[in-house]
Amino acid sequence: MSLNDLYLVSQIAGVVLVVPTLLYLALQVRQNTLQMRATARFQWVEASGQFNALTAGSLEAASVFRRGWDNPDDLSDDERMQFLIHIGHFMQIYSTMFELHQDKLLPDTQWHNCRMDMISMMNSAGCLWVWETYGKQGLSPEFVAYMEGLRTAGASSFSLGADGLKRSEA
Repeated sequence: MSLNDLYLVSQIAGVVLVVPTLLYLALQVRQNTLQMRATARFQWVEASGQFNALTAGSLEAASVFRRGWDNPDDLSDDERMQFLIHIGHFMQIYSTMFELHQDKLLPDTQWHNCRMDMISMMNSAGCLWVWETYGKQGLSPEFVAYMEGLRTAGASSFSLGADGLKRSEA
C-alpha cells in the first residue's frame, strides 16, 4: 500500500468519523435550545406568579394596585412609590420577555399573553405614569419603541380597572 493509498483511506475514515460527530453536536444544540425555551417559559410563569401572589396575598397591596392602576394621584406618596416599584419591576420582566421572544426563546403562544398584559398596562393611567416616570428612561430602546408602538396603536385588552373588576349583572 502506497502513501497515497494510506492518505485516501485516512481521509475516508476521517469523513466517516466526523459525520456522526456533527450529527451528535446538532442534536445537542437542538436539545439545549429546547431547554432554554423551557426555562424562558418557566421564568415567565414564575415572575407572573410572584406578581399575582404579592397582589392577591394582601388586601393592602391589592388596594394600592387597583387604585394606582386607575389613578396614581389617589395614592399617598408611600403608596405611589410602592406602585412605581411594583409596576416598574414588572416592566423589567416584560422587557426581558421581549428580548427572549426576539431571540426566539419565548414562543408566540406565551408571548401573546405578555403582549396582552402590556397592552392593558399601556391603557392604564397608573401604568402610563410609571412608564413616563421610569420605563422610557430605564429600559432598552428597542423595548421602549415596541411599547410606544403598542401605546399609539390603541389596541385593547382586558380591563383591570374598577370597571373591569365589577361583576356583570347577567
